[in-house]
Amino acid sequence: MIPILAQSLPTDITPYVAGPGSAVVVLMTVLGGLYKLTTLYLMPLANRALDSHLSRIDALISVQREESKQVTKTLSSIDRRLARLEGFTDGQGFNPTQSPDRLT
Repeated sequence: MIPILAQSLPTDITPYVAGPGSAVVVLMTVLGGLYKLTTLYLMPLANRALDSHLSRIDALISVQREESKQVTKTLSSIDRRLARLEGFTDGQGFNPTQSPDRLT
């Protein structure tokens, strides 16, 4: 026959309260709390942090694309000016004393 809790003595319950059974109950309670903490707070926090990180990377990539377009435009402008200067110097013979870059 199963003893009824109200009729049992405290010394009869002591092995169950202080033994491995109570440790399992405490462990399951702690693990349940950790699961709840993880699902309610840590996962949404990690998702928000990841989303903000990815949006910053997207913004960085778009800025880099704009800068790349500007650099390409500047380099092509420099190339055109250099080709024009080479046309002047190669066609007429270069005289360093008449160079505008030379200070006399």
